[in-house]
Amino acid sequence: MKRAVGIFLSFSAILTYLKIEAHYYPLEEKITLNGVTTVIYNYPSMYWVICVILLITFILGIYLILAKNKQPKEYPLYDISK
Repeated sequence: MKRAVGIFLSFSAILTYLKIEAHYYPLEEKITLNGVTTVIYNYPSMYWVICVILLITFILGIYLILAKNKQPKEYPLYDISK
């Protein structure tokens, strides 16, 4: 069950990132000094917030995929009648 949830989280994070990447365009700012034009591309701050959330979701998904199920320890039965 953990593995299935991990796979879902990982793939949904990747697909959401690709979708967000297609929708958000960087803001273009041109600065001209002494005849030299510098173009600066800035993403909106919400883009970075979404990327951080998706990164955390992706890491959690990978952890759930790689996490091993803990098996309960079996202790030997003791004979009380002795």
